[in-house]
Amino acid sequence: MNSIFHRAKHWQLFTFLFGGVIIFQLLMMIYMSDIMRESILTNRPPSMSRFFWFFIPMMLIVMFITYGWQWSIGSGLKDKLPNGVRMNFKLFRAFTIVPIIYVVVYLSFIFMTFSRMENVFNTSNPADAIQLISSMFFGVLIMFPFALFAMFCMFYGFYFCAKTLKSIELGREAELNDYIGYFFLFWFNFVGFWIIQPSVNRITSEGWTPPPTPPGYEPIADPDSTFDPVQEKEYIPPGAKLKTKNHEAFEHDDDFEGLF
Repeated sequence: MNSIFHRAKHWQLFTFLFGGVIIFQLLMMIYMSDIMRESILTNRPPSMSRFFWFFIPMMLIVMFITYGWQWSIGSGLKDKLPNGVRMNFKLFRAFTIVPIIYVVVYLSFIFMTFSRMENVFNTSNPADAIQLISSMFFGVLIMFPFALFAMFCMFYGFYFCAKTLKSIELGREAELNDYIGYFFLFWFNFVGFWIIQPSVNRITSEGWTPPPTPPGYEPIADPDSTFDPVQEKEYIPPGAKLKTKNHEAFEHDDDFEGLF
């Protein structure tokens, strides 16, 4: 999969992503207009679950291109990072999977909700309506923190890909002011395709050579994980003579006798 996105041109990514979205949206509008006209003629509520026949394939295209492109940069270019640049690839891969799982769970929840809603409209049973509303309420409560965490993972992916790509281009570990622009380009990928992908094509080409290390740059060495041995404290027996700055303490325990 990495090689597919490494060879892809910016216009191809843009066309497949947004062209596919536009096509499926047009098909959905045409199909849903036919369903609405049929429901008016038959005097029955429209079958909204058929909406997912077009929505699910559209979301699969969006996820494949968006997260496949980020995966090909964040994980596929790790061998081209300069020496001394340490990136947590395991965390990046885990955080890339979380938004995908969230979208799948969210689509399943919406599909089941629309299916149950159609049954409520057909039966007109108040108990079913109350049960549907309560299940939707608890579903939203469960999905809300999951959505926040998925959003955090998504932004982490933008940061990881931006820093990885910029570090490769600079030949050193990129700082925040170096890759902040790439961060927003990954976020708004409809613009980022045209600016980032040519750089990816150049880096993954056969004739590409890594940039020279900037003069005076020294990679941060791994911190020493060893600790100095713990020094044992000198044992002072009870009643021994203790000295302070201004006076000497009692030399023996017997010196306390007669004070109380």
